[in-house]
Amino acid sequence: MGARALDLFAGAGALGIEALSRGAAGCLFVERSPAVLRFLRRNTAGLAGAEVMAGDVRRVLAGLADREFDLILADPPYGRGLVQTTLDRVAKHGLLAEDGIMAVEHSRDERPAVTGDWSLIREGRYGESRVSFLKEQR
Repeated sequence: MGARALDLFAGAGALGIEALSRGAAGCLFVERSPAVLRFLRRNTAGLAGAEVMAGDVRRVLAGLADREFDLILADPPYGRGLVQTTLDRVAKHGLLAEDGIMAVEHSRDERPAVTGDWSLIREGRYGESRVSFLKEQR
């Protein structure tokens, strides 16, 4: 696969670790909670291509503007308006590679806007949660 992945609101890192296990060349994990970061660092220790960055996703994305990712995974906390904010900032900073895909987990009440910068490829339903797979419109 050789993809470059970005795992936003990484938590324990399950999504990014799965990407690495399926052949991604590297994954940048972004998490802000110090307690969760310690756990994330333990989970990714020794994994080739794993890089952990501490910080609030809303601030970190601007600093990544010189990088592109083939796969961006996001699992923001529900009910805080972070789904659309994250999509808007990913588009603003040009972080998704031309043929890249963004997968964002969200509640059914927090569906991402699929007009403007994004088009919906597919949506999966898992109980009360949804996962939207999006491509950037260029």
